[in-house]
Amino acid sequence: MITALIISRLIMNALYEVGFRDEKYYGRARTYRQFDFVGHRRVFFAISIILILLGPVSMGINSAMGNGALNLSLDFKGGTSTTVTFDEEMTLDELEADVKPIFTEVTGDSEVQFQTTQGSTDVYIKTSVLDLDQRQEISEALEEAYDLEATAILYDSISATVSSEMRQDAVVAVIVAAICMLIYITIRFHDVRFAGSAVIALLHDVLVVFACYAIVRISVGSTFIACMLTIVGYSINATIVIFDRIRENQKLMSGSDLAEIVNSSVTQTLTRSIYTSFTTFITIFMLFLIGVTTIKEFALPLMVGVVVGAYSSVCVTGSLWYVLKSHAPAEENEQEESLAEAQKTVVDGKTNRMTEKAEASDSRKTEKTEAAAASTSENAQTTAVQKKSRQATTSQGSAKKSTAKKKSKKK
Repeated sequence: MITALIISRLIMNALYEVGFRDEKYYGRARTYRQFDFVGHRRVFFAISIILILLGPVSMGINSAMGNGALNLSLDFKGGTSTTVTFDEEMTLDELEADVKPIFTEVTGDSEVQFQTTQGSTDVYIKTSVLDLDQRQEISEALEEAYDLEATAILYDSISATVSSEMRQDAVVAVIVAAICMLIYITIRFHDVRFAGSAVIALLHDVLVVFACYAIVRISVGSTFIACMLTIVGYSINATIVIFDRIRENQKLMSGSDLAEIVNSSVTQTLTRSIYTSFTTFITIFMLFLIGVTTIKEFALPLMVGVVVGAYSSVCVTGSLWYVLKSHAPAEENEQEESLAEAQKTVVDGKTNRMTEKAEASDSRKTEKTEAAAASTSENAQTTAVQKKSRQATTSQGSAKKSTAKKKSKKK
């Protein structure tokens, strides 16, 4: 925030003072054709409902197929931790290439997590729950492949109690964040309808990302809570900007229709919303391309959250506020319109007074300029007269001298 509000402005001012004053360096504000977001609100609401319902449907299909409603990681469903002491230190690439296929072939599950310690030959391997037969089969495969002794392989069960705690933490964290934002937006905008629309949009974003977890079968692990809270915190940003513009336009466009105010506000902030979301998406996409598996499992739903957050901020929140505002009691709307009209009158009065002061100041400057010009003209005329007088005196003197010379010659 400090960089955006202070540092960037100082840099722009410095560039301007240095000489970068051409318009091409800064761009020109464009006027975009206004889109009827409110008029298409039923289409946007239908799209949102479909995206949300894809989650439960996908979970039901996966559950019926015996794959589990969600692809829960070991942190959520528990499992088995296998400690293997190799003869030499192993790298993660070697473990992924040589050891992981052994576990995958026995368990039929590709989710295998490795943890190594620098300077130690011990490797901790987390997998789904292994029964006695599977443990025996894995031990034999490792002993044969790496010439290990039976005592070099140890098995421990990972408790699933962490699962219930993490589920509770995730739900509580989202609820607390939503309540805090509800209170903050209500206090800032003095209208609970703004807060209600924003919180509904946030829940919309969370549910759509949750549907992404179910459809794509992303592992629901320790990054799940962080991903959800990141989306909640990021999505509210663009929503606040749009709501702030709606509040301003209520004063500037007090005689306009409510739908026109919403459409104008969303259109005016549309470019900003798109650019911000696009730059964020590019950064996360690069993490997805070059990151390891854990990073990719965090980046993919986060990219979905950024896109869905931009969609909800632009297409859903303004229309939601319009619906809530339109169904408010008529007396309340009249009071708010009267207040907005009074505020506009005050603003117009201040503007008129400032304009009058500016005109008076310009008038005084004009009078001073004219007086200065008149004084300069008088001085110029006086100077010209004095110059002519000096020239005449000089001419008379020359004539007298010439006459005296002639008389002297005659004598």
